[in-house]
Amino acid sequence: MNRRTRLTGGLAAAAISLTLLAACSDPSHDATDKVSQGQADDFRAEQARLRDIDKAYAALPQRPSGVVDIDGTTADSLTRRAVDSYEATSNAAEVRVGDNGDDQAYQELCAGQIDLVDSSRPISRAEWEACQAVGLDVVQFQVAAEAIVVAIKSETDVGADCLSTDQVRDLYRAGSPLTNWSQEPLGYDDVPLKVGGPNPDNSGFAFFGRYVLGAPEPSRVDLRSDYYLASSDEAARLFVVGKPWMQVKAARFDDAARLRAQADQALQDARQEMQAARDELAIALEERAKGIRDKRSAADKAKDQARVDAAFERRTKARIRLNAALDRYTKINHRYSGINLARHRFLAYRGHVAYFRFSYYELFEDQLRPFEITRPDGRVNCIFPSQRTITSGEYPLARQLLITTTTRSLARSEVQDFLKHYLSSAQDLAQQARLVALPNDTVNNELKWLTGEQAPVLYAPDNTSTAPAQPVQSENPAR
Repeated sequence: MNRRTRLTGGLAAAAISLTLLAACSDPSHDATDKVSQGQADDFRAEQARLRDIDKAYAALPQRPSGVVDIDGTTADSLTRRAVDSYEATSNAAEVRVGDNGDDQAYQELCAGQIDLVDSSRPISRAEWEACQAVGLDVVQFQVAAEAIVVAIKSETDVGADCLSTDQVRDLYRAGSPLTNWSQEPLGYDDVPLKVGGPNPDNSGFAFFGRYVLGAPEPSRVDLRSDYYLASSDEAARLFVVGKPWMQVKAARFDDAARLRAQADQALQDARQEMQAARDELAIALEERAKGIRDKRSAADKAKDQARVDAAFERRTKARIRLNAALDRYTKINHRYSGINLARHRFLAYRGHVAYFRFSYYELFEDQLRPFEITRPDGRVNCIFPSQRTITSGEYPLARQLLITTTTRSLARSEVQDFLKHYLSSAQDLAQQARLVALPNDTVNNELKWLTGEQAPVLYAPDNTSTAPAQPVQSENPAR
């Protein structure tokens, strides 16, 4: 149903209502007449508003045939990759790309000057109302997502596995006084706190600065002075988990400690045996000397000598055993000392925390333990970063990469053709760009909006929502 059809139907219904109201001329119906007059005034005002919208719609500039115009924050998105891919495989339309930022792009969209807005935020309520004022309904496509994961070495390291967005900000912001996990507003275990992350050359740095610290143009000065500036994602990971050789050696500590204890016990036993052999030899020698002094029989003297010979042999064996035990203990203790030193160094990383792009975290999720994050509004607590929670916008440290258009532009074959290509290649493009790819169901549903299998869902932002708004069917579609 177009605007004119809806308008005609509304006029007919209002005419019937006014006829019925006019028939009620009894003075006792004064109150009813006033209400009816008010309804009639509202009706006329609504019709005037609709006529103004129709005029504004008719005055929108015509889009040039064969051209698709995109504007927004395209430098940090998939759009330029999608355009290059599209131009390499199709000449159905010329795609012109601007990079004037979200604010200007939404103004251009609602003025009918462009077809698509590339952004990482949904259209605001004011911007949406500007589109509605000229008869433009808004449709929003998601093409990918991105997220930051705040991780430590082990969830037991600091006595907590969940942080609020405010706590994350307090950990990293310039001037942060936090040096221990036990301090408020954390209040966790008494563990020294050290924070780190990527340098400004890493795209994760800009994302974290804008979406967590609220810095429009993030730089080193937006972070605390002792922030560990990692030269790479790998360096940030090693800052959290320690060097691989430390971790490998530390993992051997229990076995090394057990072997050292066994070697120590064997050494103590050998020393006791050596002392016992020495004592026996001393006694045997004294007994032989006494036998000589006492002029014992030859048989008794032979027994005394046999005892001395046995004592010498025992001492020799005890010395060999002691030397072997000492040598074994020395070697095992040396190995233990190296492992114990590595363990102490490895334990020194306890309490280190850094942030990573989700795509990098996935590669090392066996080493890194992500904090769950609580939304700023507190309505949903401790959300774990996953493809589902990130692409849906539920995870607080995520952003959705969006392409926003209007039903007017969506009716153009050029726009449909380009968007079909964009959505069909979005998953591969997201993986190439180290972003979070959408699940198949989301892509397939959005493609159905373009093929006509499903009517596109009109987007209407909530008045008060601070979370990424979700597509909802508009109750008062403009066109």
